[in-house]
Amino acid sequence: MKNAIWRWVKGIVLACALVWIPLCAAAQEYNAQTAQNWLEEFAAALGGLPALNDPQETADPARAGQYLIEYEFGTVLAARADAPQAGELLTIDVRTSQVTDCLGLRVGMSLSDALGGAQVDKSNTQLYVLGTQESGIGWSWAYVGDAGVYGVEYITYGGEDAAMTEYTLTYMIGDDGCISAIRMNMAQTTLAQAQDGLSTAEEIAQRQRGEVLALKNSEAIFGEADLQVMGAAALGVEVAQLVSRLGEPSEVQTLPSGGGRILLYDGLAAELGLREATGVEIVRGVSVSGADVTGPRGLRVGMSVQEAAALFACDADVYSVGGLLYMEGEALGEPPYGELIRGGSDEVTLRYVCQTASGENAVLEAGVQDGVVGYWHLFYGDAEAEGGI
Repeated sequence: MKNAIWRWVKGIVLACALVWIPLCAAAQEYNAQTAQNWLEEFAAALGGLPALNDPQETADPARAGQYLIEYEFGTVLAARADAPQAGELLTIDVRTSQVTDCLGLRVGMSLSDALGGAQVDKSNTQLYVLGTQESGIGWSWAYVGDAGVYGVEYITYGGEDAAMTEYTLTYMIGDDGCISAIRMNMAQTTLAQAQDGLSTAEEIAQRQRGEVLALKNSEAIFGEADLQVMGAAALGVEVAQLVSRLGEPSEVQTLPSGGGRILLYDGLAAELGLREATGVEIVRGVSVSGADVTGPRGLRVGMSVQEAAALFACDADVYSVGGLLYMEGEALGEPPYGELIRGGSDEVTLRYVCQTASGENAVLEAGVQDGVVGYWHLFYGDAEAEGGI
């Protein structure tokens, strides 16, 4: 008798699967209408399947009106204990190959099937965006770990304004590279939340399209010991020490209103100022455009941006769209920190800031165009102010 019942149950599930497959093929896209149509077919089929438990016993006082119903293929969380309708389905967990979902997929199928033909390039981020929905609001992404993709998710939204529903279709990928489980989750949301989610997906996708300009590394952060030119301390030293290394300048300019002096060399300019405590003239900034002058840790004009960024700490890969290299302070703007700043279409700036023992901020900025360092500035002052001389 039990075997006869199971053959009947299995026949209903498989019959429903045959209905769901062409439904998905016609849609060609995971969207709210596809999800809703599938849920209606699923709910109709569910009405003919016997539950393996008493849903009333699964009612959680902390979650009033939610019932967990167990079936041969998996479980259903619904707002109704008996024969829930499409709008009463909250979560569907499929653990066997007996159910075909709205994209025509079943447990046991390959990762390639779950990705829908999309490719996941090498990524150092947990989320890799596969694409965004052609109409309405929706996207898909893959979850990436050290061993590769371990999950694929499709998200879409239906309804309007505050009465919107988020439909999330998730594929769990096993160690064998196949779908080990399928989850369909429905939740109430708002238009603002949907738009925020899409904005996040688009930002991640933009980073994927950008070139990696700073690779993650374990170098030391930029610090006071790095305030060097040609392998020796430069910022804060008395002017005579700098001249002894670089030679006599080709020109000396006096800034108006007692603003100090500038020493000009071929490919280098040094800004001088007075140390307030002693009145001694010291070097307060250096700007370099010549390839023969080395700066902190060997930084020089002509280096690739990747080479320059590799000299100092970088907590994660940073792309051409810009981002944080590292932050040791409590917030960005509080040294020490490093960042990559996006400028024009081909311009980015590597910026590192530290605080000296005297309490002043020291800033290193390397200007990059077409992937190559074109100049660098080393100076005391406000990191938000325009660097250079």
